[in-house]
Amino acid sequence: MFGRIAPKYDLLNRVLSARRDVAWRKKALSLWRDTPGDVLDLACGTGRHLLRYLRLGLDVEGVDSSEGMLTRLNEKAAEQGLRPTVYRQPMESFDLPHQYRTIFISGGSFQLLWQRQDAMQALRRCFQHLEVGGRLLIETFIPSEAWNPDLDLRLGEKNIGEVSVWGPTLLPSGETVTAQVWMDSIDRFEQVKTDKRRYELSCDGESISNELHTLRLRWYFTHELSLMLENAGFTNVFIHGDYSDSPATAQSSETVYAAVKL
Repeated sequence: MFGRIAPKYDLLNRVLSARRDVAWRKKALSLWRDTPGDVLDLACGTGRHLLRYLRLGLDVEGVDSSEGMLTRLNEKAAEQGLRPTVYRQPMESFDLPHQYRTIFISGGSFQLLWQRQDAMQALRRCFQHLEVGGRLLIETFIPSEAWNPDLDLRLGEKNIGEVSVWGPTLLPSGETVTAQVWMDSIDRFEQVKTDKRRYELSCDGESISNELHTLRLRWYFTHELSLMLENAGFTNVFIHGDYSDSPATAQSSETVYAAVKL
């Protein structure tokens, strides 16, 4: 899905994530100090985290299912004089030649595995690819539509289809990209939300091209994902709230799950 927008993905992600990627990067580094060793960036995208970590001297490899994303990652790496090791494989079935001390899944990418069996299989693959004593880190969030009391529960009514506009964001080429985002459907029983995103590329006020993407994700509640991790073999599950060392609470907008393989 993301292959076609890979060249513009970094700037778009910075806007759409409200700079949460920066907070994640700092939190991940603080956790890695406790368990130094090889690291795997699962769903690495264009390498916005992976390349920064390589520049810091960390031993990081990456996995992503998108050829376009990995092509852009390698272009950026060449510009920076880096030679990353990356693999094009699906998150739910990746199979690599060695194990890691840390595996992380950032930016809510785990939630894109909206089929429960795929999510469970991805956790099992992570467990198999960790060294004994290694740790899995998963960044998640619960969309506001999951709990917002002002949102009508019946599909097709209040807030369904309302458009949020992000941008325009200026690209290095001088072009601008604007994202229109709206919710297409929500299923609170299955905990699945479907968004539509339209990206428009413009130059000097003239539209050059636009693309429409469907983004479906599943959200997980605290005990649910903790039980899934335990079922996959993990222990010592701790849930960080808002990139801090404190446990997550009902007021936490972001959560980072840390689970250990013993």
